[in-house]
Amino acid sequence: DLVIKKMVYLYVVNYASTNPELSILAINTFQKDCRDEDPMVRGLALRSFCSLRLNNIIEYLQKPIEDGLADPSAYVRKTATLACVKLHNLAPTLVADAGLVSKLRTALYDRDTSVIANAVCALEEIEGRRSKVEKQLVHHLLNRMREFNEWAQVVVLGLVARYAPAEPDETFAIMNLLEERLKHSNAAVVLATTKVFLNLTQDFPRVHQQVYARLRTPLVTLVHGGTVEQGYATLKHIALLAQRAPAVFAEEHKHFFCRFNEPTYVKLVKLDILTAVATPRNVSEIVEEVAEYVTDVDMAVSRRAVDVIGSIGARVTSAAKVVSDQLVAFLSIGLPHVSSEAVVAMRSLLRRHPELLQPAPGGGASSLAHSVGTFVRYTDEPEARVALLWIVGEFGEHIPEAPYILEPLIDEFGEEPASAVRLELLTAAVKLFVKRPPEMQAMLGSLLDAATTDARFTEVHDRAIFYYRLLEHDVQAAKVMFGDRPPVPKTFVEDMASEWQDRLFEEFNTLTVIYGLPSERFIKPGLSANAAARKELAQEAADEVARANASASAQAAREAHAINDEGSSNEEESSDDEDDSEE
Repeated sequence: DLVIKKMVYLYVVNYASTNPELSILAINTFQKDCRDEDPMVRGLALRSFCSLRLNNIIEYLQKPIEDGLADPSAYVRKTATLACVKLHNLAPTLVADAGLVSKLRTALYDRDTSVIANAVCALEEIEGRRSKVEKQLVHHLLNRMREFNEWAQVVVLGLVARYAPAEPDETFAIMNLLEERLKHSNAAVVLATTKVFLNLTQDFPRVHQQVYARLRTPLVTLVHGGTVEQGYATLKHIALLAQRAPAVFAEEHKHFFCRFNEPTYVKLVKLDILTAVATPRNVSEIVEEVAEYVTDVDMAVSRRAVDVIGSIGARVTSAAKVVSDQLVAFLSIGLPHVSSEAVVAMRSLLRRHPELLQPAPGGGASSLAHSVGTFVRYTDEPEARVALLWIVGEFGEHIPEAPYILEPLIDEFGEEPASAVRLELLTAAVKLFVKRPPEMQAMLGSLLDAATTDARFTEVHDRAIFYYRLLEHDVQAAKVMFGDRPPVPKTFVEDMASEWQDRLFEEFNTLTVIYGLPSERFIKPGLSANAAARKELAQEAADEVARANASASAQAAREAHAINDEGSSNEEESSDDEDDSEE
């Protein structure tokens, strides 16, 4: 009975690691079933046999796998291709020495597409990036693309993405063959094709930008055409693409507006995309829409909406004034987390556009400078207080009420629980003292005295002593250090391409894009399919254990020697005492 046989095999495989000696008794049965007349039995036996993962059965696996690769049944052949991976995990050198890798390469030209797909996966696991991608193979696979099922197409497209055509004509020919894959209903196929197009056109900047425009419609269609999970995965890839080509998706910004019934994680990704695609042409519409999300019942969405509006104002210069007025309006909404986030966003905005606090043409303070005095009522969170203190210290000469903003915070300095707030208060007070000495002298003295006498926060205590000695030594040096504000740089760190961004594009259409991290940051080498990495990790662990044991043995020997020396010295002292008593 095939069902009972399958259950028994499953039982043996599950308990083989705990009963290795008993599992060896099943080898003859596995070998016999690998020669059975029924291909289902042969495939089942081969799969179960290779899943035992016992070192003492390695010598018995090679022959069944070789026979399986040459089996007339496609089911047995595709099972044998994956069996090569299992054997490689147990004995990496045996797979190469036995010629199984060359047989897997032959399987790439098999008449059955499922065997080809499994062979591609097996070679990827065994050889990794070292696996050669030849022109003949690529064209063979592309010509049979329609015969593969959708998941096999993803595997094949992953292989094609690593191919580098020798001539531009070949590049365009491959893209023409894959053009229809962009209309596929499966998101994985579309994203895999996207990766191929992006990789093939890296050396053609103009064509590369045209590819982004060509990919826009299929990707946007996938966002709304499937399940929420599929839409989220597609949105993460769009967010990555929008970082390199924001103008391409700028015209489609309405597709990234949030719906009321969408889950939080989808809304957050859409807000990230809206930040990237904002331009002077669509910024007013985006800000107006995102402002509606500020009162969302989900606090994460509400906070992120405020942050996005501040980021848009920082990126799009023409919208800076409108965004600053919008952030000030958020303070009166009556939601503490929104008010605090608005103050933090205002700091980011003023960091890039300090002209918003410059005096009005008539000579008086700007409307925003007058509004800063009211911010202190909306700083319930430590981060918001830090942001307000930075604004006051950096632009105190333009804020009429700057000293009076710091006064209550200085009076309550001993009750402030956050170390970051204490540090920023010290810096803001010194900056403001340099700019407005008469109003700040008494308050700064009181603050330095309180900070130097309070030893609960070491870093605050040390910084207060540093500022005190600096002012005591040379006030002019303090003015040079804190008085003049440096010019606004043309490029900010957050605008520069991350060192991981290129890595994310290399691992496009994988979990790397979803997590936003290179694969080595969330996949341990010991758990990967690469046996060489696992072996190296195991060797390192064994060496570490050996060194630890040697160190422990040496320490024990030293302690034993010290105890013996101490015992000898005690005996000598006791004998001396006895001699003295006899005398």
